[in-house]
Amino acid sequence: MSKRGPHGFTLVELLVVIAIIEILAALLLPVLAKGKIRAQEMRCLSNLNQLSLAAKLYADDSNGQLVSCWPLGNGSTIPVNPYSWCPGWASTKPQDPVYGPAPEFSATNEYALRAGKLWDYVKTATVYRCSADNRNVGGLPVVRSYSMNAWMNGRTFGDPTGDSNFTTPEADSTLTYTFFRRESQLRQPAGIWCLIDEGESSINDSMFMVDMAEQNWIYDMPSDRHGQTYVITFADGHAEDYKMLAPRSNWIASNDPDWQRLKSETTLRR
Repeated sequence: MSKRGPHGFTLVELLVVIAIIEILAALLLPVLAKGKIRAQEMRCLSNLNQLSLAAKLYADDSNGQLVSCWPLGNGSTIPVNPYSWCPGWASTKPQDPVYGPAPEFSATNEYALRAGKLWDYVKTATVYRCSADNRNVGGLPVVRSYSMNAWMNGRTFGDPTGDSNFTTPEADSTLTYTFFRRESQLRQPAGIWCLIDEGESSINDSMFMVDMAEQNWIYDMPSDRHGQTYVITFADGHAEDYKMLAPRSNWIASNDPDWQRLKSETTLRR
């Protein structure tokens, strides 16, 4: 009696198997893609949470003085502010419309992170960068994706009665809104945002500008790396992900709900 060999697939059976695999792939790939986006978002939340807690620890160790986000030194012997949370440059553009040519601290230079006042509390470069931020310069990844609320010891923007920055404490009395220099001024720390995942098109220095005037003049935008969601942290150290309620193209409108929410959590009336 002769032995029968193993039964092989017919062409029809093979085509059926391929079709089933294609159907399963079509069903699973969007789920896997969403899972990857969510994982990157959670990692971004963790990064910003660590940086926000570092800012809180800095204030605790500095007798209540808040870390600054003002980037500039005296223009000669001190090129950058030595009290900045991160003095580096994060734009990949060679020319900035406000600052001109890209500053000495390039977007890929990790030294800028180490020169910041929060480095001693973090000491991990990857914490400063969103894992979904794929920007690079000459093949080198950009080292920072995040910026700080400019009203936290940086500079004011759109105050109806005055203007002040890190170097002009005497001008604070002219303001309608609070320019935060000390932790004691943060009367509602859980409701005042500290750090944000900034959009690739606007990020440059380490300040994120929010216009407190009625009309919103746009300098900075939240990131869209996580779809219609961006990540933000608050002065008490906690982090949240904010779902955009309107199209990003509507952000400049004074009644845009996303801008109104961010504006309401930027500063307080004096």
